[in-house]
Amino acid sequence: MMDEAIESYNFLANQRKHPLSRRLRINMGNLYYAKLDYSSAIRQYKIALDQTEKDERLVAHKIRRNIGNAYFKSGYIRDAVKSYEDAMSCAPDFQTGFNLLVCHLALGDLDSTKADFVRIVETPFKSELFDQDSNIFLSDTLCGTQSEMDGVKKCNNLDSYTKDADYFLLNAARLVAPSIDVNDWSAGYDWVRSVLQDRHESLAVQIELEQSTRWLKRKDFKTASKMLRALEKKLGETKAIACTNLSFISFLDGDVDAAAEYAEAALDIDQYNASALVNRGNCHFINKEYESAKECYLEAMGVQGDCAQAIFNLGLTNGMLKLPEEAVRSFEKIHRITPNNPSALYQIADIHDVSDNDEDAIKWFSVLTARVPTDATILARLGYLFSQNDSESQGLHYRMESFRHWPVDLGVIVSIGTWFVTKKMFEKSIFFFQQAAGHCCLSLLQGSWLPMHREELANISLDSKCTKICSKNFRKA
Repeated sequence: MMDEAIESYNFLANQRKHPLSRRLRINMGNLYYAKLDYSSAIRQYKIALDQTEKDERLVAHKIRRNIGNAYFKSGYIRDAVKSYEDAMSCAPDFQTGFNLLVCHLALGDLDSTKADFVRIVETPFKSELFDQDSNIFLSDTLCGTQSEMDGVKKCNNLDSYTKDADYFLLNAARLVAPSIDVNDWSAGYDWVRSVLQDRHESLAVQIELEQSTRWLKRKDFKTASKMLRALEKKLGETKAIACTNLSFISFLDGDVDAAAEYAEAALDIDQYNASALVNRGNCHFINKEYESAKECYLEAMGVQGDCAQAIFNLGLTNGMLKLPEEAVRSFEKIHRITPNNPSALYQIADIHDVSDNDEDAIKWFSVLTARVPTDATILARLGYLFSQNDSESQGLHYRMESFRHWPVDLGVIVSIGTWFVTKKMFEKSIFFFQQAAGHCCLSLLQGSWLPMHREELANISLDSKCTKICSKNFRKA
């Protein structure tokens, strides 16, 4: 279909003095662009640019932006920079400025990147950017998921243009802030906030929130709390987010009462705040108010159906309420949302194990070992389950794997040694009992297996070395 359209456009465009020749060339360029044939797209855009009059400033601006997009997609970033700079000199706008910033950032030119950001911030809001030819130009962004058609639809009125301006400014700030100073990432956020403060205060506040979140991820709770308490004084959504995060920090610090107060403050502003509901539920859970915690988690799930924290915590709460079936359903839902989540897999397997549902416990522990193959405790539990279900060889295999990854677990060591004794493979059992003795804990095990060892030892013929070792170990016991 595209090839037929290009052929038709080409036939019309080659006719002399066709009144719509420029538009035809732009459409052909767009089709080549959609086909990922960027060199042909650039050729058509340049022909259209040559047919543009000097006073058609906005049309020239959009064609140059399309050329820049095609160059960037082709990997010719420096050529894209030149096209974007020419476009910005014609009629500066947020989208072209953002694309230029991405190019300079890709080239590692931080000084130009900072200059581009300042230029975007100082770009005025102009309704004159909307003209009758808007629907024939691409609206391609070099960073993000915004589609070309969405871009065309969004640029049809000034309100949408303002929203797009915030979109480009915010994403530009997120790109620039951590890149300015590799030795002090926070300094980059401070610089970005200072640039945004005068013209775009709301965006500066949002960047400050994201800066505090990064401090949280770095576990610097003191600095994060200081920033969040300053943001708490603001109104509306900003205060709600700050209170939610302060609730989380207080909970981690063990101050459950303060965490509950901040959660309530956040919910007073926005009763549909899923994160705040989870925080309040966690406070109830710590206070062993499991029914109240369950209500909070269910309410959070009602607000946000895929709220993983609420679903997981609901499973834990159902476990505390002795509702294993409901707990399993919650963890299985988490497993569907985040496949192969080790925590969810463990909880499902553990519930089945505690409920004596060995078949399902083996199934889920097996899935878990595929996800976390070096967890000695899980391997040991799986080995015991197989042994209890008449699969001794499988049980031995998993206990040996557990011993390989964690050779100091006395329970595993003794169980392996005992298994070899029951099979009258005393030479092999000696090695494992020596391991236990080496940890100075063999005496704790004398009541169960030692009499059997003495009896079996009397009935077999061992060489003098093995007899000496066994007798020495028995004396220790």
